[in-house]
Amino acid sequence: MAAPNVLALSLEEASRRLQEAGFDFEVQALLPPRDKEEDFAGKQVRKYVVRQQALSCNKLVLTVVYRV
Repeated sequence: MAAPNVLALSLEEASRRLQEAGFDFEVQALLPPRDKEEDFAGKQVRKYVVRQQALSCNKLVLTVVYRV
């Protein structure tokens, strides 16, 4: 079974689609070199999927970028 294509979707929407299709996933943030995830704490951040990689049968890694 092929995983749904979730590229360019918000992390929220991508999560929903993958869970409905029965896929597990991990999330990795892709941040600029000087930024850390802690820098975005308390801010209104939108996360978008920019890469989708299959690890095994029903397991994926989603790479996301942050938009403030």
